[in-house]
Amino acid sequence: MMPQIPQEPEIDVGRLGQLLRRNFWTLLSVAATLALLTWLVSVLLVPTYQASSRLLAAQSSAFSSNLLGTVPSQSLIDADAYREAALSNVVLERTLKAAGLDSRPQDLEAFTRRARVRTIEGQNSSVVILSVRDTNPEKSATLANLWAENLIRWDAERVRGSFGGYRESLQAQLAVVNNQLRQASGQRENLAGLLSLQASLQRDIDLLRALERSASGQLSLIDRAVIPARPVSPRPVLYTAIAFAVGLVLALGWLLLRESTVRTVRNTDEAFRLTSLPILGEFPEVPAASGRNLSPEVASYLDINLAHTTGDANPRIIAITSPAALEGKSSVAISLARACARAGRRTLLIDLNSRRPVLHQEFGIAHGPDVVSALVNLPRMFPQPNLVENNLYLIPCLQPLENPSRLLSELFRPFITHLKESGLYDIIILDTPPVLSVTDTLIMAPYVSGVLLVVREGQTDRRQLRSALEILKRVGAQTLGLVMNRVREGQTLPKPDKAYEGSSKSTGIFKPAAEEKA
Repeated sequence: MMPQIPQEPEIDVGRLGQLLRRNFWTLLSVAATLALLTWLVSVLLVPTYQASSRLLAAQSSAFSSNLLGTVPSQSLIDADAYREAALSNVVLERTLKAAGLDSRPQDLEAFTRRARVRTIEGQNSSVVILSVRDTNPEKSATLANLWAENLIRWDAERVRGSFGGYRESLQAQLAVVNNQLRQASGQRENLAGLLSLQASLQRDIDLLRALERSASGQLSLIDRAVIPARPVSPRPVLYTAIAFAVGLVLALGWLLLRESTVRTVRNTDEAFRLTSLPILGEFPEVPAASGRNLSPEVASYLDINLAHTTGDANPRIIAITSPAALEGKSSVAISLARACARAGRRTLLIDLNSRRPVLHQEFGIAHGPDVVSALVNLPRMFPQPNLVENNLYLIPCLQPLENPSRLLSELFRPFITHLKESGLYDIIILDTPPVLSVTDTLIMAPYVSGVLLVVREGQTDRRQLRSALEILKRVGAQTLGLVMNRVREGQTLPKPDKAYEGSSKSTGIFKPAAEEKA
């Protein structure tokens, strides 16, 4: 009974390992090429240097002094505010002017692209790092220091401005009090209170003036920018390493994408995973000049496997087919028939591929009785096969059938029954059309001992293979196994051994060492 056909497998770890081993040098060459190109581009780029100055943002002791009395203390602004202040047009314009550069809007935008602000926030303070990149190391250090100085200047102006605003508010209050004193000069009961308030306001104003003159802001310089000794970019070694890793990832991704889009059967292992059917033979690739002459050693190997698969059936009737055309089923049929004949069994080879017959060309038969006359004339005329080789008989197809499906559905069963009952042959091999092309094979398949499905590596479509098996199962055919054709590297056959190298040169299963070098 035919096993259940499994679903098409996904890529697992084992298959991934095989894929990587098979394409190792491709992956390596892609990654190495990308790394080499990256290194060449890196060494050709103009080096860029980066200089950084560091500022500490902490609250001044004057802001929290108890001497201020009614004057409110200044709270520390957060690091984000300093980041925005550092990138403000006011600070950047002052920096460029101090460096003797143009401060037009496009110059400010260009400087912003080369400038970086980074902050490190603490519990009671924060650090502001100002970095400038330039192709000139001295210029990058100069700009970073000028930028830091102008940010400190902006912060001091901010603090002095806050004191000035509060001072102006107190001065306005003092003017009101002075006016009230002039109006209350004759009222002694209100005079004392106004004089006390006047003195308090005047004291606060004097204190604010002193603080305003000495205010230094919350920013202080920690480190001045120094001239950088090495560029920050390009970094050829680092970029090359990253490019190599990225190249590997991209090449692997491309490989997996290609693997997922491939629809053909790529090797023997995949054919087995797709069908769960045994691989009864693997015919290696042969030169185009060899025609249909496949490896006789593999054909003998296939014959032995079939003998164990079909059991004691006598005669064994084997139909050779494939999912689609041009997959080598006729070549496999000829090679198997010759192997059976070499083994001393009377073998009958019948060409039932009446739409595209080829066996008569292989054996040079141009006229005489053929399978069409044998089908039509039974039981009046016994089919007369041609003895083409020792123990090998052939019934060719010399003329196409007008309606093969109808003729086969009516006459194939008595035809094959007659051959079985004659007892003249040990094995009968039928070369039949592809399963998915026409219905001829489906008509014949239920009446044979088993069906061999030929799969051509790199050409047979996976879905077609599964569809062919499903259809054969549906009509009640017994699919014995698969025969792989045009295999690049066999899996089920033993590898060549030096001890047997001399005796295996004429078998065709392995190329001689001299031919491999050539």
